[in-house]
Amino acid sequence: MKMAGIGIVTDSTAYMDDAYVNEHDIKVVPLKVIMEDVSYREGVDISNEEFYRRLKESPSFPTTSQPSAGEFLEAYEEMAGRYDQLISIHISSGISGTCESARCAAADMKDYPIEIIDSRTTGVMLMLIIQDLVEARDKGMELPEMQALLKKRIEQSTIMFAVDTLEYLHKGGRIGGAQAMMGSLLKIKPILYLDGTIDALEKVRGSGKALDRLVELTREKLGKKKARVGYTHVRDEARLFELAEKVRKAVKCDRDGVCYNETGPVVGSHVGPGTVSVAFFPVD
Repeated sequence: MKMAGIGIVTDSTAYMDDAYVNEHDIKVVPLKVIMEDVSYREGVDISNEEFYRRLKESPSFPTTSQPSAGEFLEAYEEMAGRYDQLISIHISSGISGTCESARCAAADMKDYPIEIIDSRTTGVMLMLIIQDLVEARDKGMELPEMQALLKKRIEQSTIMFAVDTLEYLHKGGRIGGAQAMMGSLLKIKPILYLDGTIDALEKVRGSGKALDRLVELTREKLGKKKARVGYTHVRDEARLFELAEKVRKAVKCDRDGVCYNETGPVVGSHVGPGTVSVAFFPVD
């Protein structure tokens, strides 16, 4: 049945709960992870549990790939049967070609209106933005207002994460072997951030100090502003909730807007198990 209004398309790196996706009729196009020459659609063909078990055991390091334009075209054609227009928001173009595949597919839809949005982020930060977008749509906001809201949220967004080991950054080609070895000997825990691309923000020594520094940086960036906050982890839920409790005490969180997820294979393969992250944007 054709539904008036705006449909929302995203990709699997938002790591959203299936129940939320189904409730709000969000179309998720999966990225892929390739292990031992077999391609798996993230969130469809392989679970987080199986992937991270194999990540530890496999002699070869996995690679990842974006969805094809054809996969996006199939998604758009399906959603066009239900909505007048679409917003398609995706993982940062600085770390994936997903947005480019989406643009190629949108061009094949001819006059059907599709707004492709480069979120400049991924993971729980992308999930927070999508949740805000869904709320705006369901309140009756029109496309120009939603575009302005997305621009504002993307500009205001911050996501920072502490990795437990440098091993996966090394295997993924982000740092050299000598640097990884020395960092491991010194128990260095890098704090990374994503703003278009992934970069190192700071290096601290020890897991406890890494969590405390994430909290300090969050407080410094937000000040007394109320914020919508999200948390993610890779196979370390205990540290995730430890971080969340520390942040809750340090900043003014929008408690109704706090969310959690686990980072899946495509992003998780690069940062590795033990990673925890905080993401936020200020709210009016």
